[in-house]
Amino acid sequence: MIFPLFVVMTLLEIYVLVSVGEAIGGLSTVILVVITALIGSTLLKQQGWSIMAKAQQSIANGQTPAFEMLEGVVILVSGVLLLTPGFITDTVGLLGLIPWSRMYFINQFFSKNAEKIFTSKNTTFIHKNKQQTNSNKGKKKDTIEGEFWED
Repeated sequence: MIFPLFVVMTLLEIYVLVSVGEAIGGLSTVILVVITALIGSTLLKQQGWSIMAKAQQSIANGQTPAFEMLEGVVILVSGVLLLTPGFITDTVGLLGLIPWSRMYFINQFFSKNAEKIFTSKNTTFIHKNKQQTNSNKGKKKDTIEGEFWED
């Protein structure tokens, strides 16, 4: 599923680049792609630091920065799209860096995947090797022994 998406996106990017190149010229197209990359990298840096500050504020308030982490993922994907040369990927990447459209992307993700996320069975995997299992058979709880002293 992902491979056809990459092929189609690459072909669309080439088509758009050639069309823009024919309309405004090859050098102007290259300059425009570089300018969008520079603007995107500046926005990426600014939005990344902004989300980091929001996450630190959430942690300082005793909250889990879950939403900020999701925003960080959208910013990361936007950064990757901005590194890819082309107008379509740059447009989607820049949309991911704008706070209101980033919120839209996250809401769309949750609306399509909410059932999978919230109805999945919680499973836990705890790895214990044989030596730990054999030595702990008679114990009900794992106990850590140690010494403590104050100077």
